[in-house]
Amino acid sequence: MCCPSALRGTLLVLALAGAPAASADGTPSLNDFGGVGLLQTPTARFAAEGTLGAGVSSIKPYNQIQIFAAPLPGFEAVFRYTDVIDRPYGPESFSGFQSYKDRSFGFKLRLIEEGAHWPQIAIGIQDFGGTGVFGGEYLVASRRWYDWDFSFGLGWGRLGEGGDLRNPLTRLADRFDRDRTGTGTSTSTPGGSGIGRLFTGGTIGPFGGVQWHTPVDGLSLQLEYDGNDYSNERGTGSSIRQSLPVNVGADYEVSDGFHLGLGYERGERLSFRLSLRTNLDTGRGPQKTLDPLPPTIRIRDPATLLSPAPERIEAAELAALTTQVAGVLAQQSFALSALDLQPASRMAVVWIEQQRYRSATLVAGRAIRAVSGVLPPWVDRITVVGIDVGVETWRMAVNRAEFEKFAQFRGSPEEIRRSADLDPVQPDHRDADVQGLMKLPMFGWDTGPGFRQQIGGPDGFYFGQLLWRLTGDFRPTEHLSFSAALSFNLVNNFDQIALQSNSQLPRVRSDIVEYLQQGQQAVSRLETNYIWSPASGVYARLSAGLFEDMYGGVASEVLWRPHFQRWAMGIDANVVQQRDFAVRFNFRDYRVATGHLNLYYDFPWYGLKAKLSYGRYLAKDWGTTIEMAREFRSGATLGVFATFTDVPARVFGEGSFDKGFFLNLPFDLVFPRSTRRSVGFLFRPLTRDGGQKVRDGIDLYNATDGGNGGRIVSDWADVVR
Repeated sequence: MCCPSALRGTLLVLALAGAPAASADGTPSLNDFGGVGLLQTPTARFAAEGTLGAGVSSIKPYNQIQIFAAPLPGFEAVFRYTDVIDRPYGPESFSGFQSYKDRSFGFKLRLIEEGAHWPQIAIGIQDFGGTGVFGGEYLVASRRWYDWDFSFGLGWGRLGEGGDLRNPLTRLADRFDRDRTGTGTSTSTPGGSGIGRLFTGGTIGPFGGVQWHTPVDGLSLQLEYDGNDYSNERGTGSSIRQSLPVNVGADYEVSDGFHLGLGYERGERLSFRLSLRTNLDTGRGPQKTLDPLPPTIRIRDPATLLSPAPERIEAAELAALTTQVAGVLAQQSFALSALDLQPASRMAVVWIEQQRYRSATLVAGRAIRAVSGVLPPWVDRITVVGIDVGVETWRMAVNRAEFEKFAQFRGSPEEIRRSADLDPVQPDHRDADVQGLMKLPMFGWDTGPGFRQQIGGPDGFYFGQLLWRLTGDFRPTEHLSFSAALSFNLVNNFDQIALQSNSQLPRVRSDIVEYLQQGQQAVSRLETNYIWSPASGVYARLSAGLFEDMYGGVASEVLWRPHFQRWAMGIDANVVQQRDFAVRFNFRDYRVATGHLNLYYDFPWYGLKAKLSYGRYLAKDWGTTIEMAREFRSGATLGVFATFTDVPARVFGEGSFDKGFFLNLPFDLVFPRSTRRSVGFLFRPLTRDGGQKVRDGIDLYNATDGGNGGRIVSDWADVVR
């Protein structure tokens, strides 16, 4: 006996079968939930690897803000913040007349790529780790036929609420045949993992549709069957009418990565979508017209190549040569720190420090070409040593002749690479002929606008502050530095926040509202760092001062980063005290010692990096933090983290455990000059007290990452840029 939903599914499956594939132009459309799809339903399509975007959507009673990412091929992740306008946040005395706010994550993974005779297949989770208001899992297939893209899926939870097909997983285990609101988390227990409810429910249902890429450039039309039964919608304060389970819509790509969408859904409501996207993997920013021109390679006279090197170099000659080397390096924005000439091995070693380029390979190549114009002809091999925060982070030795061949169109970057050695770094350059060439003390400062914000909560959706920052750095010696940051309020609406912390743990972070309201004119940072290298590949740091808005104290860190290895390990420890809410020079009574053992690993694929930390956190809880991130070719980094400690979920409070994502964007993605500066964003759905770390000085792993061997090899073409 064939049920109506099975018949509808069969017709859609037939539409998918045997269709010749054809590529659609432009970037794929996002659905109402911020993932690649039609309107309410997902498809098996994916955005290009490296895509990052943000969007908004609206269909009564839901308004959403979404952040979309495709960090890996065949994988997408979406974070959503939903305003449910017909449901109060809580009792009137608590919510301040605010509507309900919901946070959720979604994921989709490609299982099978589309082929000549089969569709593309993906599996996904629509709402993970939240309240489960929009909870739904799915298996979906997509197939192109010329300008038509058909999709058919089977949905669990919200995506298949209107279906009457038996859940096939109930044949495997009884746990799948349960009411979804009774498994994992539900609307009454927000913030857990929700693993227990995945793919549960007695029945599932079909969904699907078609997208036509019209002859009008950038315009596509959409038709879908929506498998949800809105009379069972859990996220609203009233029932939602649905007079027709068919939705229609249009998506228009106004410009590259800028999409507008309109729809008519449920036979009742208009919907609206807007999204902006960019690609972190292929983006390089504007042409670097303000960078110094690459130096010209000096070709030595062949007659001088066999001339013997001198047994010793006179002091006057060395002083003159040092001045010349420093001068040509300064033209490339490089500062000469030390110079060593080794006539016996016909080699020169040049120590440099710079803050312009992220690529160590590019720095080495430009430095070698620059100094080749002034070094004596007997120097056959040049070693460039990169210095960051006062310590060596990489060494690259290259045959001078290979650059000369390249200049004469007789060589290539690959041939230069064959002659190159990436030598282990050394603790210092005490044996160099000329040392102490850095112009110390050094002082630098910067100023500009900044933002602080708090998104979501019972008092309002968005609270923000526009401020002006003044930062300064002072470096009296090679290893010692001081830094400061002052913040001056321009305008904010933090005074409208009334919600106070109800944490059962020490309030190490949840008093954020007090800091926002009272610390509007703030001494955000006033710290000193002493960094040195006691052995090859070993780095150490001592720090003290006001580390961040909430904490100050003393700290230490040791990092072991073996030469040309993908792994590293370190340990950090600190004793910090909570700062006064005014963020000046006074402290509160709370003091704590924290520390972590940290393990790092760089995977050989896709620029993936992992960090695992175990130790004691600010609330005196013990546990583990897991971080996974991808570094794109543009230099941008996108990652996620989760922390699990010995604090029970009921004590932790809403959220159950600490988690979030972070993004680091290099400034040269928008500037016409290269720079190593970047801006970082950290987003937590909730600010709680469990699993919280403190920023306690310069992070050694990031500070020494210029010597990342995998990146040097992958960037090798930069050696001749």
